[in-house]
Amino acid sequence: MELILYVARHCPFSPLALERLQRVAQEPPGFEVVVRDVEQASNCGHQVAATPTVIFPNGTRIVGTPDIGRLRRVVASLRGQGVSMPNKVWYLEQSRLFKGVPLAEIEHMAHLFHEYDYAPKRLIFGEGDLGDAVYLLKVGHVRLYRLTEDGKEISLAVLGPGDVFGELALFEEMRRSTFAEALDQAHVCAASIDDFTQLMVHRPQLTMMVAREIARRRTEAETRIAGMTYASVKGRLAAVIQHLLEEHGEDLTDGGRRIVLRLSHQELANLVGTSRETCTLELGRLQRAGLITYDQERYLVVPHPERLQPGTLERVLHAIVGTATPAIPQPAASGTH
Repeated sequence: MELILYVARHCPFSPLALERLQRVAQEPPGFEVVVRDVEQASNCGHQVAATPTVIFPNGTRIVGTPDIGRLRRVVASLRGQGVSMPNKVWYLEQSRLFKGVPLAEIEHMAHLFHEYDYAPKRLIFGEGDLGDAVYLLKVGHVRLYRLTEDGKEISLAVLGPGDVFGELALFEEMRRSTFAEALDQAHVCAASIDDFTQLMVHRPQLTMMVAREIARRRTEAETRIAGMTYASVKGRLAAVIQHLLEEHGEDLTDGGRRIVLRLSHQELANLVGTSRETCTLELGRLQRAGLITYDQERYLVVPHPERLQPGTLERVLHAIVGTATPAIPQPAASGTH
């Protein structure tokens, strides 16, 4: 099916519109993006007043820079409700673990992976569960976290499509030491430890990729823990937002970036290592300073990512809200001791 994108010369929003449309059209393949000049619209039977404009096979149109979420919803409606998930092989090919693995080999091993859906806030596994599977995240986001002795949640990572988790069971973890929770609607592929171990025996490169992924995750966790020890709450919050922008962000036409993942204040607080109340206060300060905002779909937007750098962040906050704090009156001196 064709997704038609009408553009005009020198339209500053057309490149981003094309990038987003192509991304959605490949999730999975099956749609073809056709780019046409707006001057061709009338000859093709379309009335187009502004660019960019996307026209779908069912007549639906989106005018202006298309939002990824809306594009996905329209494409999903074209496929119809209850349509089976995208081709498993295509998703395995997109995973970090199988980068560079020939497609023929992926097709040969695909039968070892089984697909599962998880609703938002649903646990995929919990601490103490048997480590009997390795998971590849296809759609959605998953949070890995641990519980302290007093029951406080400490978030270790937020994963997105293409990420692997539960991989420690391949080496040292008979029982899970973490929790894995779906943050939104998640779809995963899972392979048993025995099957995945056999894959690594026949494909040594896969062992190296798993080891690299473990090292990357551990480094990120250690960096976050170090930050929790030495940085202020606002510094840790800024670092978490920057990390989320890098892992789950997308560029906007005005030079800003937004995090395409909705996190509650409590979930952000768990990543920062603070209370929900403190996190809410700091988010309010960042918003009043113009460092963050929220769009119509309640995604967190950072208009100027460079201003979240530690030194710049401190100066901006001090200039905008630091001077607004009134001095605390001191009690009058008394002559009596």
